[in-house]
Amino acid sequence: MKTKSHMKTKRLKTLLSIMLCVTLCTLIAMPLPLASAIVPVPEEWIGDAAPEEHDLRIVGLVDEPGYFTIDGLKDLASEIAQTKEYSWMNSANSTDTDTFTGIYIEDLLTSIVSLKEGAAAIIVTANDDYNAVFTLDDNASGAYWTDIDGNKMMLAWNGTESRTVRDIVDFELPRVIIGQSAPDDINRSNWVQNTVEIRVTAFADLRGYAWAAPAIDALYAAEIVTGTGGGTMFAPADSLNRAMFVTMLGRVMNPGATAPPDDARTFPDVDYDSWYGMHIEWAVAEGIAQGSTDGTFRPSVNLTVAHLLIGAERAGLKEVPDGIDSDADRFATRAEAAVVLYALMGVL
Repeated sequence: MKTKSHMKTKRLKTLLSIMLCVTLCTLIAMPLPLASAIVPVPEEWIGDAAPEEHDLRIVGLVDEPGYFTIDGLKDLASEIAQTKEYSWMNSANSTDTDTFTGIYIEDLLTSIVSLKEGAAAIIVTANDDYNAVFTLDDNASGAYWTDIDGNKMMLAWNGTESRTVRDIVDFELPRVIIGQSAPDDINRSNWVQNTVEIRVTAFADLRGYAWAAPAIDALYAAEIVTGTGGGTMFAPADSLNRAMFVTMLGRVMNPGATAPPDDARTFPDVDYDSWYGMHIEWAVAEGIAQGSTDGTFRPSVNLTVAHLLIGAERAGLKEVPDGIDSDADRFATRAEAAVVLYALMGVL
């Protein structure tokens, strides 16, 4: 499945010509988040389909991505398939059970694909781009959690179609089934129908950010970004400052950097012995970043979308990646920074 682009691609040179008149036309740096529209085709994968054509794909922090037709998934999972009854209640307090056949998500991830270190959550995306996030644990509604009927979250390829059609039918696309936590739990609306992607990620707060998740996954795997709040949160909507973005760029373009000697430290407001200090003078020397007219760097100043793109263009980015609104008059987010950095990595 390909995600919808949020903005038509534009040339950065046009943006740069507009922004030359802006003061503080400087760059930023960020050590935690980024994503992009560049999704390379894997050299190896499992399943009976291909990256270009499939019913379901399992991607992200897995040793080999999986691309399946429903029939192919059935065949591969035949020995560990389950047929189970799930209780439900709707908003009108109607209750019943439905029967489904499929594979528990836990079995899918541990037996069909192999998880990489750091995998903490899955983003389940439907064919209309609706997505939901579930943690990879046995907490309530986690992918490995057990419901009141003794069932875990299932990826089902057939089952009861509706309350009025009680026969078992094959689904056109697989469906994620989530059991009740209690008899009064209104849960049927939580089922994710027409599932086309399960993305394994290191972060549990990416609902609504499936467009940025490929970049965030790749940057995490490359040890360019890390998480917050114990490591499992990315804070994709948070703003980022100049120090953060320069650090992100430095981790890609200036690896192994160390703090500059005392006589090369030109900015009085930069802590050169901090997590970002080793990249500041490099970014200035490369023409990626500039100091302000008063001789300071202002590392804590948040970046606007325009300044984010200007800095990336100076570092070598040719075009604005999908998902970035280059006309936005606001601070850039960590998710946008991830997309831009990942796109930049594709042209370096």
